[in-house]
Amino acid sequence: MSSYLFPIKQAFITFPIAAFVILLPFLLYHYRKYGYVNWYRSIVLYSLLLYAMAAYYLVILPLPETTNTCSLQPPGTKHMQLMPFYFVVDFLRETGFQWDHPMTYIGVLKERAFQQAAFNFLLLFPLGIYLRYYFHRTWFQTLILSFLASLFFELTQLSGLYGIYNCPYRLFDVDDLLLNTSGAMAGCLIAPIITGFLPNTKKLDEGIDLAARPVSMIRRTIALAIDWLLIGFINGFLSLFGRMNSWLEVALIVFLYFIVIPFVTNGVTLGKSIVRIRVKGAGEKVTLKELSIRYGILYFGIFGLNVLFLQIAAAGSFVWIFSMTLLFIVGLGNLVFAVHFMLRLFSRDKMLFYEKLSGTRNVIIPPGNKQNEKPDPS
Repeated sequence: MSSYLFPIKQAFITFPIAAFVILLPFLLYHYRKYGYVNWYRSIVLYSLLLYAMAAYYLVILPLPETTNTCSLQPPGTKHMQLMPFYFVVDFLRETGFQWDHPMTYIGVLKERAFQQAAFNFLLLFPLGIYLRYYFHRTWFQTLILSFLASLFFELTQLSGLYGIYNCPYRLFDVDDLLLNTSGAMAGCLIAPIITGFLPNTKKLDEGIDLAARPVSMIRRTIALAIDWLLIGFINGFLSLFGRMNSWLEVALIVFLYFIVIPFVTNGVTLGKSIVRIRVKGAGEKVTLKELSIRYGILYFGIFGLNVLFLQIAAAGSFVWIFSMTLLFIVGLGNLVFAVHFMLRLFSRDKMLFYEKLSGTRNVIIPPGNKQNEKPDPS
């Protein structure tokens, strides 16, 4: 039993790392496909990730201590078992099971042959449930997909973990294909019974009004990061030609990117386009004045003072009184903005002060509809 519990334990330990690694692609996919992130869908898919990791670890762990696994095996070691239902022979040979002696039934549960067959059956049992409940696959599609998943596992073992080990350290067994696939089909068969009380995944998005849904800070932060990565790339590219040595030139880039371009595209930058949001003003078409107030306060006010202070510090041109005064102003401004941001982060009203002053806000661009979301009733 410990040989099965060890891989599952490792899956739980490494799951948070895998979940973090795929978080950004996961969010971007849902923003693009659905326009928002549904918490229930996220739980189902992340549970699928955990299950997939556990199943994969059960196939490959524990790993041999050396990559030269051939040296650990006697000559003539067979790496493939191609006789169907040979596990029945193993079961009858290794266990004390007798049909006409019911007292032998319970003891079988502790036998290696039974446990191996049972765990191979259960390995893809959850996959059958996922395929029918969440992905709405037919029994034939489940049959094909589960067989391919099992074949992938067996070929992983036969290849010595894709060539990392010079000999397979697990047996390619045709019975595993049969048991894995049978388990998945059993899961598919009883999925309606197990998931009958759960929400219908085809109806998760019914009644969702994207126009009235607030844009999360995480979504805005991703868009902001993409935009500034692009600006950094532009600055780096221009610096190859001896440009961008002046903060005025940087300010011009910021003005063009965050004010002029969104005015032309009706509130969309590259980052906002990727996460499917845009800046909206009082009307359906955001005005140059609204964008100028919004980003003027943010980039030429709050961020601009920070950049000015950093440039003065980097140049070493400190005038003590002026520098201390600027440091106090910048520090106080950053503190006030940080407190304001945190309050809004945990508030139902996510609008920051520069948004209220400019009369602008971020709205979601519905999937399949670039600009024509419903007017926000607020």
